Amino acid sequence: MTRRRERQQDLLSAAVEVFARKGYHASTISDIIAIAGVARGTFYLYFKSKRAIFSRLLADLFAELEGKVHRLDERRSAQENLDLLRANIREVMGYLLERPALLRILLWEAVGLDSEFDSQLGAFYRRLTDLIQRSLRLGIAMGLLRKLEPGVVSLSVLGSIREVLFRVSLGERLPGLDALVDEILRFIVHGLFVPQVAASLESAGLGGAP
Repeated sequence: MTRRRERQQDLLSAAVEVFARKGYHASTISDIIAIAGVARGTFYLYFKSKRAIFSRLLADLFAELEGKVHRLDERRSAQENLDLLRANIREVMGYLLERPALLRILLWEAVGLDSEFDSQLGAFYRRLTDLIQRSLRLGIAMGLLRKLEPGVVSLSVLGSIREVLFRVSLGERLPGLDALVDEILRFIVHGLFVPQVAASLESAGLGGAP
């Protein structure tokens, strides 16, 4: 990593800490540079404003999370696709649960700031639901899933995962990551898969621990 890239990352890391602790509106550039240990002029070499650095950290977070989600494949078996689904959920949830500051920014600080940030956040969630919809349609075509409305169900699947993360962000005590993923996966399998496939996957352990 180049020195310039390191300095930029230091500023972004400091911004995550400040925004998560103080909230977007109460945070200042002075707060960020104090933690990053740089001068104000250095900040402006990388970002034009507080808004610019917040937008950048959101974009980086969205790219990181989307990179952890891999498409299901019709050439794979039901078990292989379930293993991939399990890995997708575990990667996304694990990343956020290990980074509570980013989790708080995603679920709290980025919501309702203004129309531009709402659009940025909405586009991210639409990309996720589009990916879920494609997977649902593939599952239906493969005879793995019961007949359902992909648009509605994709929102339900994403919403269930968001709600679990939201509860964690409130400090609610929930089971560990693997137990959470197991229960979410069981919910999906028995709610969406045709009975014969669901029973077969359940008997195989729903993919098991990684």
